[in-house]
Amino acid sequence: MKEYPNLFSPIKIGPVIFKNRLVMSPLTSDNCVVDNRPSEQSIAFHAARARGGFAQITVGEVDVDTEFACRAGDAFNIISDPNPKYWHSGAFYELTMAIREHGAIASIEINHAGEANHPKNIPGHRNPIGPTGHVREDGIVIDEMDETMMNQVADNFAKAAKYVKLVGFNMCMVHGGHGWLLGQFLSPLTNKRTDKYGGSRENRARFPLMVIDRIRQAVGKDFLIEYRVSGEELVDGGLTIDDVVDFAKRIEHKVDIIHVSVGIYHLHVESRTFSSMYHPHGCNVHLAAAIKKAVSTPVTVVGGINDPVMAEQIIAEGKADFVALGRQALADPEFPNKALTGRTDEIAPCLRCGCFSPMPQEEGEITPPHTFQCTVNPVTSKEFRMQLEPPAKTSKTVMVVGGGPGGMYAAITAAERGHKVTLLEKTDSLGGFLKFTDHDTYKDDLRRYKNSLITRVNKLNINVRLNTEATAELVGRENPDALIVAIGSQPIVPNIPGISGPNVMYALDVYQEPEKIGKNVIMIGGGLVGCETGLHLAALGKSVTLVEMMDKLSPDATESHRIAVLGMMEGTVTARTETKCIGITPAGINVVDKNGQEEFIAADTVVYAVGMRAHSDEAFRLCAAAPKQYFFIGDCISPRKVKQAVHEGYHAAMDV
Repeated sequence: MKEYPNLFSPIKIGPVIFKNRLVMSPLTSDNCVVDNRPSEQSIAFHAARARGGFAQITVGEVDVDTEFACRAGDAFNIISDPNPKYWHSGAFYELTMAIREHGAIASIEINHAGEANHPKNIPGHRNPIGPTGHVREDGIVIDEMDETMMNQVADNFAKAAKYVKLVGFNMCMVHGGHGWLLGQFLSPLTNKRTDKYGGSRENRARFPLMVIDRIRQAVGKDFLIEYRVSGEELVDGGLTIDDVVDFAKRIEHKVDIIHVSVGIYHLHVESRTFSSMYHPHGCNVHLAAAIKKAVSTPVTVVGGINDPVMAEQIIAEGKADFVALGRQALADPEFPNKALTGRTDEIAPCLRCGCFSPMPQEEGEITPPHTFQCTVNPVTSKEFRMQLEPPAKTSKTVMVVGGGPGGMYAAITAAERGHKVTLLEKTDSLGGFLKFTDHDTYKDDLRRYKNSLITRVNKLNINVRLNTEATAELVGRENPDALIVAIGSQPIVPNIPGISGPNVMYALDVYQEPEKIGKNVIMIGGGLVGCETGLHLAALGKSVTLVEMMDKLSPDATESHRIAVLGMMEGTVTARTETKCIGITPAGINVVDKNGQEEFIAADTVVYAVGMRAHSDEAFRLCAAAPKQYFFIGDCISPRKVKQAVHEGYHAAMDV
């Protein structure tokens, strides 16, 4: 019997059969776009997820016109080609075939940005258009749409849907959520019209219904229409679940699937639209359940779901008919196949760490604009290039030193390529610094990822040698064909009087020794580690004051994750920026602010997190003893994040 019988049950909607209930939700097109068309990378990216077992692959997202809808080249434009009769030999046709040949249903999201656009993206730098004329918060003038313009946009939606049907898509998703144009008309926050398109729920729904009707007229009854809504907008004056349930009833017999997301593109709620690690998994399920209870139309739910157990429960309890995975499909394209074949423990979970958000560029890292990358999957956004990599010509002996995430990923990749791998770890267990996740309040997904790597190591024919410290003599004696050094880094101990006192701890030690922590805690260092450790301590019931020399907290986090961290800190952690610790005593710390004013802050325990120092010298000695090929990866080059260590481990193993 299947482990997840409801999740892997087929369902038929109209003439379309979905082989299971797992769908890939639309993701920004980003580096998949070349001249508004799918690139070879886009085709390989979506094909990988179809091959991984998803029942539906939704390509995202498509602008419905080149006049007001387009958004700076990060989305496809479906109708910019004046000769659609040639599309059957074009890139979109290749994309749909790449999806469908693996048994998945091909869908694509069609959209109009409305007032969320910017003049720089609009031909002639004209003003964006929306339901209501006004001046946006950033000073951009929004022009109010008249009925002629509304009819033109509705026709463009219909043309776009007709064209995607022409090139082989089985269905389309109409984006009516996240604060885009159709959602702008529906929402009382953005629709202040006084005519028949504004005011009441019925009037605010009139234009979205016009668009749906035009699309249906263009594509016929056998082409599925999925409509995406935000179950709530999460801002004062925005849509509530009652508003959206009312709208769902209005479209119940006009669309084939209702897709439930949440929020709008305002920074303070974006970390909820793309839920962060501080939000519960399945955070939109209650919204989908409320809509499903009110309508007969099948319902899809999206939002922080990365576990087949939860997905099965959602379907089994009748809260939704489909479960959509977005970032989780980036993390592990094989999620459905692994769940179906009893390999749930091998699933790489999405960490919800901000892959769609801008990231301060790491030193030495080249990251093209609009490129999403996944911490746990180094192949994401490189599917086309990596599928061209030749297989290993011969089996070699590979020694990996260090059992952290980078070392384990290197060992796994090398073993899967047919090499004989030895993994040395100086402690009694694998995991490296990720061992702290066994005790962290908010890092369940990172702990699952660590455990999935350990599971994969144990299932492969890798010679794991724990309690073994690598030396130059050992490397020279064993004489591997390739040496991969992943020995990490150590915390910097700040040069502060009193730093060696018994009341002082390094940040990650608080997870291992909570009994040593007093009630009142000072956290020295306001980078991401310091902020997250402060949150963990606050969750343990401690009174936490964070002291940071700079004027900004957590500058080393992605923007969306930083917003989530700072939001969690409000009311739980007291932050003192532009403040320097100049001394530690048994009773607390002495600080000086930017004006030179000194102050004493009482505390039972002082915790520090002021950076890491690479084990570079030790790494050099090991590599000097390697007679053949060698690689440095991860923190032993310079302190960095899990993503860099994992990616470098993968590429080092691919180069053996």
